[in-house]
Amino acid sequence: MKEPDQRRFPFSPFPIGWYWVEFSENVKKGQLQSKTWLGQRTVYWRDDHGKVCLANAMCPHLGANLSPSFGGKLEEGLLVCPFHGLRYNTTGQCVHSPVGELSRPVSLKTFPVCETGGVIFAYWHPEGLEPEWSVPDLDDGDWSRFVYSAREIRTHPQETSENGVDITHLPYVHGYSNVESLEPLHIDGHYLRNRFRLTRLVGPSKHLCMKLDVHATVSMWGVGYSMIEPVMQDAGLYIRQLALCTPIDGEKVNFVMAMQMKDVERPNVLMPGLGLMPKRLLNALLLKIFFKVYVQDISQDFDIWENKQYLIYPRLDASESSIIHFRRYCEQFYTSVE
Repeated sequence: MKEPDQRRFPFSPFPIGWYWVEFSENVKKGQLQSKTWLGQRTVYWRDDHGKVCLANAMCPHLGANLSPSFGGKLEEGLLVCPFHGLRYNTTGQCVHSPVGELSRPVSLKTFPVCETGGVIFAYWHPEGLEPEWSVPDLDDGDWSRFVYSAREIRTHPQETSENGVDITHLPYVHGYSNVESLEPLHIDGHYLRNRFRLTRLVGPSKHLCMKLDVHATVSMWGVGYSMIEPVMQDAGLYIRQLALCTPIDGEKVNFVMAMQMKDVERPNVLMPGLGLMPKRLLNALLLKIFFKVYVQDISQDFDIWENKQYLIYPRLDASESSIIHFRRYCEQFYTSVE
C-alpha cells in the first residue's frame, strides 16, 4: 500500500469520526465485500439477522486475508477464513473452529457500525476507542430514497468540509447570488452548523428556469459527514444533501454525494404549471433535476481540492473568520498518537 502523502497536510489523513461505508441496498445477505477504508483492508457483510459488520480483513489466527478475492466467504451469515475455516460473527467473535475449541479467544478487529436511512457508517479512532458521538437519525420523516454518486479525489476530508463554512467562494465558483450569512457559526462539541441564504437559477436558460431563493443549513458531525439542507419555504421545498468524505489510503478519499427530498408542497411557485403534473412524476423529476445540479456544483470544486495547497497561515479577510473557527473545531479529531 502506498504511504500516505504527509507533505500536503500537517495533520493525520485519518481524523477521528464516523465515515461512510456503503448504501444499505448494496449490502445484501450472503454477499461478502471488501474495500480499503481509512488505510485498512476491510471486509463487510450482513448476517442472516440483518446486522452489518465492518472488520479488518486479516484473520487474527494466522493472518490470512479474509477478502472474497482471496477465499474469504460467508456461510450461514458467518465469515469463514480460507486458511483454517474459523468462523466469525458480526461482533467479530470466533464462534466455530474445525479443530475444536480454541485454548484462547480469537476475535476480529471490528468497527462500530450505524445504519440509518439506507446508509451505513462506521466509526474510526486510531486507538480503537468507542464513539464519542452519534450520527443523526436519517430514518425519521417523510423523505424520498437517496439518489447518490461517488468520486475518488486526491484530497482530505477537512478540506472538503471547509467548503461548508467558506461562503465567499459560492458566488465566484458556483455562480450563486445574494449570498448572505444568517447567523454566526455554531459549534457544540462534535457538531458544527452554518446557516446562510442564496439565490440560485436552475434550468436550461435564463428564460426557462426556476429561481430558487434558498435558506441553507450546513451541519457537520466530525469532518467526514456533512449534511446540507436547502429550504425554499414559499414553495414548500425541502431537500437533504449528504457530502460524505471517506479516506481511502491516506492520499485519496471517496467523496459521496447523496440527495433526498420531501414532496414539494406548492410546485407552481417554482414554475407556473408544474402543479398540473402528477405528484409522483413531478417529485421524481425534481429530485433528478436537483441532484444533477448538486453534483455539477460540487464537481466544480474537485480540481481545486486536488491541486490546492493547504496553508497553515492563510491570508484571510475579516469576513472569512468562520474558516479559523472551523479549523479550531477540527483540532479535536486528531490525537498525538497519529
